[in-house]
Amino acid sequence: MRTFHLESLGCNKNLIDSEMMLYLMKKEYEYMEDPREAEIIIVNTCAFIDDAKEEAIDTILTCAEYKTVGKCKKLVVAGCLSQRYGSKLKKEIPEIDILLGTGDFTEILERLKNKHNNKFQLFGKPDYNYPSPGKRSLLTPSYSAYLKVAEGCNNHCSYCVIPQLRGAFRSRPPETILEEAEILTGQGVKEIILTAQDTSLYGNDLSDSLDLSRLLTMLAETVNVDWLRFLYFYPTRINDSLLETMSKYSNICKYLDIPIQHVNKDILESMGRQGDYETFYRTIEKIRDIIPQITLRTTLIVGYPGETEKEFHELMEFLKSTEFDWVGVFPYSPQENTLAYKLDSRPDDRVVNNRFKKILQVQSKITQKNYLRWLNKTIRVLVEGRSELNPEFYNCRAENQAPETDGIVYIKDNGAVQTGNFVNAKIYHVDGHDLMGEVSR
Repeated sequence: MRTFHLESLGCNKNLIDSEMMLYLMKKEYEYMEDPREAEIIIVNTCAFIDDAKEEAIDTILTCAEYKTVGKCKKLVVAGCLSQRYGSKLKKEIPEIDILLGTGDFTEILERLKNKHNNKFQLFGKPDYNYPSPGKRSLLTPSYSAYLKVAEGCNNHCSYCVIPQLRGAFRSRPPETILEEAEILTGQGVKEIILTAQDTSLYGNDLSDSLDLSRLLTMLAETVNVDWLRFLYFYPTRINDSLLETMSKYSNICKYLDIPIQHVNKDILESMGRQGDYETFYRTIEKIRDIIPQITLRTTLIVGYPGETEKEFHELMEFLKSTEFDWVGVFPYSPQENTLAYKLDSRPDDRVVNNRFKKILQVQSKITQKNYLRWLNKTIRVLVEGRSELNPEFYNCRAENQAPETDGIVYIKDNGAVQTGNFVNAKIYHVDGHDLMGEVSR
């Protein structure tokens, strides 16, 4: 067997694990774009919510068919689904040859060489420590890359299985992060996106004097990168030091992703989370006071057990009063082996779906309104490639747009635009959640 294919599902943390597996596999096997042509197929899975589990199962079953209609001889399933349901997966999908848990993907070459690997299952304790530095074959565009600063999570939210699947929070030493950042920029990466389950906890387990603000300072001062972005910062841990660091360095994106999930105090306490309406409101005021040009993104859960019209109304009023630039919203997805799974008083699906739609409608208007501030202004954008919908335009992103989750800036081709470069674009039109611009010299 000399060929392989890899399917990566789920979040950007999982993507980094896939990139490391890809790097390892390419040492000894040839990568095939078409899974039907691969003798080894690897599926790196997600199991965070029901939709993710369904996508993972569908992908595994599709790849299992390639044992009959393709060239597949070995099917490897890795990641969170394996960690969570390993024994059940092997029993219900016998086509699977190797199962690797969340902390075991670096063992893939060894397991493939094991003569008895068709009987081998590896579900180690999720206490894996990220190698130093992490050698990867990037699955992102060449100009942008994620950089994992920690593994695991200590928050233990009552609806979430991540600590069970990924273990306790474990920060990477700053020197290994700096080394990896240097490697990435040496490969031409212009945007580095720091990620973890919760970046706000970075450094707490290593030193009293180390936190994300200090790490950002080290990166901003020593690494030659145009954009430094970080995601998933717990809102109640925002402090002046972080905000002043963001304000000080021009290469740190003025963009904060702070998942609040809800604002009602009782709901948040049931979720096992900190904060309330007033605390979040004051935090947002402080953020905007220190960094007036900040772009704010958050994530919400609707339909959590105990959410009545009263609690939902409170959430809606908060959205209207704070006017986040971007909001991601998810219907509550009950997960077995979590505290919230046993709770009663869940709103019915019809009610949850209506609330989901209401938030999207309200937030869509807010996003478009906020976008008007960019009209007739010139902003720096990163060119991502020609638009598939309209090849006369290039897709770009501004500092206020994270990959995949936020909008796009469309600029017309002037003959000198190149993918992976920065250009200045004068915005002349707001189109829903996107902007239209033209190259400005």
